[in-house]
Amino acid sequence: MRPTLLAALLAACAPACAGIQVEAYGVTQAGQPVQKVTLENARGMRLAYIDYGATLVRAEVADSKGRRRNVILSLPDLAAFEKTRGRYGAILGRYAGRIGGASYTLDGKTVRLTANYRGVFLHGDPDPYDKRVWRREDFSDAESLGSIYRLHSPDGDQNFPGAMDISVTYRLLRDSDEFRIEYEARTSAPTVHNLTNHVYFNLAGAAANTLQEHRFQIAADRYLETDALRVPTGTVLPVEGTPFDFRAAASVHERLPAVPGGYDHSLLFSKPVGAYAPVATVWGGGIRMEVSTSEPSVQLYTVNGFDGKEIGGEGVGYQRHGAFAFETQHLPDSPNHANFPSTALYPGQVFHSRTSFRFAAD
Repeated sequence: MRPTLLAALLAACAPACAGIQVEAYGVTQAGQPVQKVTLENARGMRLAYIDYGATLVRAEVADSKGRRRNVILSLPDLAAFEKTRGRYGAILGRYAGRIGGASYTLDGKTVRLTANYRGVFLHGDPDPYDKRVWRREDFSDAESLGSIYRLHSPDGDQNFPGAMDISVTYRLLRDSDEFRIEYEARTSAPTVHNLTNHVYFNLAGAAANTLQEHRFQIAADRYLETDALRVPTGTVLPVEGTPFDFRAAASVHERLPAVPGGYDHSLLFSKPVGAYAPVATVWGGGIRMEVSTSEPSVQLYTVNGFDGKEIGGEGVGYQRHGAFAFETQHLPDSPNHANFPSTALYPGQVFHSRTSFRFAAD
């Protein structure tokens, strides 16, 4: 977008869009301009994201001493986002998570996908959603301010049948330190999908590089058994007596030695499938994060692949187990397991989902 046109649009938006700042972020290697949006509410919380991958890049929240810090891991510039395989803060799709054998069958028809991870389909390659520039529309209402991102995924995209129209809304509430992610999707043909955001958190600060201060309480009573490639076997196990039992608050850091390779596991919430409800609380660095969602499960991931080589936006290398992702979603490999909540979507249906992250001083 030309600077003069951008200036005209912003002038027309004010004062209705007060609290929304838009700035140029760069141009992709393919020549697509990318903008960065920063939201600020009445309490001083800031949330920022970029059009590339509809990627969250910053969330500044207050700790117990009233000091605001960024709790989202990010990268220094657009070139770094184009290069990374870390999927920082981005929307994943068309199917987040693993699909075993890179294939599934729906209504008697087998769909073969691209195997991009040791014979497994993972997170939407080739041309994943986190590597695309999304269309954006900013908004401001009495309760909140934010943006709606839209993406058209054509029939056959990533080998999935059906053209899908997807919208993702980032919403910062005006009077509380809370942001929400709202998803909507439609399809032209029977298909499967699983959308989530791959944001990495560290409540002690994005550059803290340890989860030692963190404690997790997660309302999940079951988890998925997986094979050596972390593809679900179809067996759902009780968390009782395992390192995956966070029904009472516990430290992920202390339990890591009991989880070979680190946490990258699906936990199933105790609430009814589809119900929007509180599902988790995380404490760390004088900040409390409360998560509510309509999704049936979470992929808890302790950045097991980080090795300090990728430099974050704070100028430090991100280390293994130095942050966590809390990816609310449907289950991986669901199309291959009839006992999992369905990820099928049919013409005429509208998929809706939302997740909120609420922060408070602790």
